[in-house]
Amino acid sequence: MKNIISVFLFISFSVFGAGTNADSVLSLLKRGKLSEVAGDYNEAVDLYKQAIAQDSSHYEAHLYLGNLYHTTNELAKSLRQYNQAIKYGKDRAEAYFYRGNLQIDLGSVFGAVNDYTYAIERDPNDMQYYMCRGFAYANMGDIYNAVNDYSIAIQLNPEDSKTFYNMAIAQGMVQNSDLDCGEVTELKEEGNVRAELVYMNFCLK
Repeated sequence: MKNIISVFLFISFSVFGAGTNADSVLSLLKRGKLSEVAGDYNEAVDLYKQAIAQDSSHYEAHLYLGNLYHTTNELAKSLRQYNQAIKYGKDRAEAYFYRGNLQIDLGSVFGAVNDYTYAIERDPNDMQYYMCRGFAYANMGDIYNAVNDYSIAIQLNPEDSKTFYNMAIAQGMVQNSDLDCGEVTELKEEGNVRAELVYMNFCLK
C-alpha cells in the first residue's frame, strides 16, 4: 500500500509539474507577444528565450523568436530559430513559410521556392503560400509557374487584389510584345478584373 501511494504521489507531481511548465511557457509567449506589439523587442526576446529555456523543443517559442529576429533584421539568428522550429514541428507549415520569406531577404530565391513548396505540401489551402511562391518564381524568371501559383491563390481567395495585380504583371511578362491589347480591352469591358489590371499596366500609352 505504501508503495502504491508513493507511485501515485510521483505520478501526481509529475503531471502537475508538466502542466505547470506548459502553462508557464504559454504565459511567457503571451507576454513576449505583448512586449513585441508594444515595440519592446529586447523584452520580447528575453521572454521568448525564457520560454525556450523551459522547453527547448517548443515549436511556437522558436517560431516567435525567429519572426522577431527577422523583424529586427538579425537574419542569421532568425534562420537558426526557424531551423529549430522546423526540427520540432516538421509537419507544420508556418515555419517553412516564414523561412521562405527569410530566404528571399537572404537572396536565396531557390531556397525560398523550396520552403514555400514544403509549406504548400503541409497546408495546400493557404493562398499566401502560393502567392509568395509565385513571387519567387517570377523573380527567378519562371513566369509560367508564377502565373500558375497566382491562379491557385486567386481561386483560394478571389477577393485578394494584390494577387490579381501580381497575376496581371506576370501575364504581361508572358505575353510581352505579343500582348493583344484589343482582346484585353474586350475582356476588360466584360468585367474581367484580371484583364483590367493587364490593360492598365500594359495597354495604356
